[in-house]
Amino acid sequence: MAKMRNRIATLLVATAVTVGIGSGTAVAAPRLTYTDSYYQDGESLTVYLYADGDYAGYVNWNADPVGSAPGDALRAHDGGADGWGVKGTVFNANVHREASTQGHPSPYTTAWKTGDLVEGQRLTFNACLVKGSEEVCTGYTHRVYA
Repeated sequence: MAKMRNRIATLLVATAVTVGIGSGTAVAAPRLTYTDSYYQDGESLTVYLYADGDYAGYVNWNADPVGSAPGDALRAHDGGADGWGVKGTVFNANVHREASTQGHPSPYTTAWKTGDLVEGQRLTFNACLVKGSEEVCTGYTHRVYA
């Protein structure tokens, strides 16, 4: 009888491990808020991201060169050691440019993602917090220009 109880106990423990009973809890995505700062006559933009009220990083589009920063350039910065990366995207029918800190430890700033674009074309701008395949984004409400 004792052998039978030991076998049943072993089976229950093995089943619990297999199905993942007690193996962590799901963590909800952070509530994303942001502030935006346009410059260069509204053609360039920096969006500062906050996760649950805490600074998380920024995404920056630079239409024209400023000092050592190139024009037609996008970069992302992760400033919060919260497990979420920062991703920025600009696009239109002819252009798709993306900068992401995903997979890098914080703090981290991407290199500028550059390439000459036709002057004056309008681009849609999006900034996100990313973790795995999950994204929490500002939405496609910002417009910038090349």
